[in-house]
Amino acid sequence: MKYDFVSIIDRKGKDALAVDLIPMFLEGENPVKVREGFDMIPMWVADMNFPVLPTITDAIIERAKHPTFGYFEIRDEYYDSIIRWQDIRNGVKGIKKEYIGFRNGVKGIKKEYIGYENGVLGGVATALHVFCSQGDSVLVHAPTYIGFTNVLKNNGYNIVHSYLKKDEEGIWRMDFEDMERKIVENNIHTAIFCSPHNPSGRVWEKWELEKVMELYKKHDVMVISDEIWSDIILSGYKHIPTQTISEDAKNRTVAFYAPSKTFNLAGLTGSYHIIYNLRIRHRIEKYLADISTYLLRPYLRMQRTVQSHFTHRQRPLTLQDLQAAIISFIMTESDIELRKKPLLGITIR
Repeated sequence: MKYDFVSIIDRKGKDALAVDLIPMFLEGENPVKVREGFDMIPMWVADMNFPVLPTITDAIIERAKHPTFGYFEIRDEYYDSIIRWQDIRNGVKGIKKEYIGFRNGVKGIKKEYIGYENGVLGGVATALHVFCSQGDSVLVHAPTYIGFTNVLKNNGYNIVHSYLKKDEEGIWRMDFEDMERKIVENNIHTAIFCSPHNPSGRVWEKWELEKVMELYKKHDVMVISDEIWSDIILSGYKHIPTQTISEDAKNRTVAFYAPSKTFNLAGLTGSYHIIYNLRIRHRIEKYLADISTYLLRPYLRMQRTVQSHFTHRQRPLTLQDLQAAIISFIMTESDIELRKKPLLGITIR
């Protein structure tokens, strides 16, 4: 089936921040002017205007026809969908549920390593709670995705920036000397690591990942790795999951993934973590169980429905018409707050 990249879809009144709210920010004192006969259009990568495949819409509507949406546990289909995705995208055959992998060639991931999150930023906040005390300093690279900035500030952590710098070829690189100096000076034991990096777009090379993870190991820094952009990279580049760099990296890193960027799912708000370290996994599970019992389950229902569509090739999983009532129901207060500031580059993850 040829994918439709040319149809113009009218998203007005269909829960589309990019269309309904952004123009309001460009009125009044804002100097942006649009020539007569033209419209302001959103250019977000995280929220694109491409239509969803009809088979996806049909499957979601079919499930929505069933009149009950009760509590549930994660079903095997949730994990099986990831196996199917690996098969379809990478041609990897014979993967069993206990060896769920990603398009990055990761093997040996058992389903107990995978956990649902209400969103990557929510997962980052949870990991920070487990790794840090309020007032602790956390290392992040700059320029910094504003979602990280808000999570750190709103939860009482001190942000320490280490700025990327251009090398002689104009490529943005991590400044390892600056990182180490700031880790030592600020007694830092937690870092948020974005791979690929947002907003620079860098797909880190293996030697860079090896060097940064050795640095984190040297100073006992726990790593929160946001890998939400790992499927959207240019040809000629390959994402290397942070946890595959070494055994130590595997055990000091909490990695977060989501279909929202890859498949245009910003409004669904669902993601998952991969945690190998049993102690960290138990602490995060306990924290989620303490605060999120009644919040988590509705998201799981939504996530299970979405993941079931990984069966088909080239599935841009977006939900244009998944009824505003359902989307409103599953939103958390933090998501609503993020929606007030679309011009700052914040997207629901």
